[in-house]
Amino acid sequence: MYARYFSFKSTPERRKDIEALADDIVVYTRSLKGFVSATYLISEDETHYGSFTIWDSKQDAEAGGAAIREKSMSTLEGLATAPPEVVVVEVYQPKS
Repeated sequence: MYARYFSFKSTPERRKDIEALADDIVVYTRSLKGFVSATYLISEDETHYGSFTIWDSKQDAEAGGAAIREKSMSTLEGLATAPPEVVVVEVYQPKS
């Protein structure tokens, strides 16, 4: 499995808009090939937002990310105060 960590900076005043975007995009994300799970994150000071998604394969994580970006980027551009960052990593599951 692979994880995709997507993060961006914004402001506390935009939190409700960001939550609405997450509520909308998670429905779409669940329909994508290889999707396993999604968790959404907000820093304590409400200036750093992110999502942590798990996918069956690296290819699914990358394709899913591209599809999500295409669907949400126009909205996200109005919310983010800096360019988003993305990291795709392999998930290690301990044997015990």
